[in-house]
Amino acid sequence: MNFFPADPPEDEPEGSDHAPAPWWKPSDDELPATFPIGETIAVTESVALILTVARVYGNGVELVVERRIRRRNTSRRDWQEMQSRMHDHFGRFDPERLRYGVVLGDGQKLILDLAPGLYGVVPERHSLTHTRGNGGGSEDFYTFEDGMWLWPLPPEGPLEVVAQWPAFGVPESHVVLDSAPLRELASRARPVWVE
Repeated sequence: MNFFPADPPEDEPEGSDHAPAPWWKPSDDELPATFPIGETIAVTESVALILTVARVYGNGVELVVERRIRRRNTSRRDWQEMQSRMHDHFGRFDPERLRYGVVLGDGQKLILDLAPGLYGVVPERHSLTHTRGNGGGSEDFYTFEDGMWLWPLPPEGPLEVVAQWPAFGVPESHVVLDSAPLRELASRARPVWVE
């Protein structure tokens, strides 16, 4: 007599027809066109925020920011605290937190703290959501990558990326891009799977 019963037979896999709303994230079925940026948003003695690349999809743009911190002469305890702050989540209402936003060519301001289109409500205009976060480091250096999904494609005019991180002494800082090349690249996004 066995204590644990046999596992039930595996069901045949069922594919999901459910696709996330397009304002939540880029399509998993699309290969984006990439637009290299490599612009520094802000640099302090120990922190750098760098807008590295835009991944342009047919219906939106994923902006990728790399955060870097370096230890320098920081004590082990303070270094561990700095690394811990790298993992703070967006939307927490800590006034010292990292914040991102964008200003579109039509003047619309979007802040990453706010979740768009909750419960199936389609955003009236543009939306900005967090898409990725990963990182790692060593005894002296740590890097983390954040993605922001801007949906739909930005309107004509400048696209201003804004960041601040009071916990690391980073004041509100800006990088301005021309949205025209991003909109043009949208036609180069293509399906991963051709069915």
